[in-house]
Amino acid sequence: MGAPCGTDDHGDHPTARPFWAHRIMIELLLATSSLAGLAVGLVGPVWVIVVTTVLVAVLSATITWSQGFSALGGVAVTTGCLIACQISYMAGRFVTRQYGFPEQLFEDDVDGEPGETGQRGISSDNGKDGKPPSRPPPSEP
Repeated sequence: MGAPCGTDDHGDHPTARPFWAHRIMIELLLATSSLAGLAVGLVGPVWVIVVTTVLVAVLSATITWSQGFSALGGVAVTTGCLIACQISYMAGRFVTRQYGFPEQLFEDDVDGEPGETGQRGISSDNGKDGKPPSRPPPSEP
């Protein structure tokens, strides 16, 4: 007879969970790893991916063990999380290099000169004397 509290008869290893619980845990781990890799790829320096990779490996291994995955299953999930993290990191770096994101968000002022992809600012639409353009007279019905 098994122990009801989630551990085996000896109290040292979690009992197995149903398939759907494992599936949800795998999906959450993969999504979290992907988001971490993407965030580092978009805004983080290169050395941060090393720290992120170590954290992803340790956390996914710990979580899979605590949820009752087999050793081979835990290794497979951890490897998948690391691959997802690295692919997302490369996608984030590609977006950063290709489109200039996120630096592009803070590049232009509202009244400044246009950037590579921007248009002229609001102040350039005004007359050269600094006065706002006059409004057309209201049309009569």
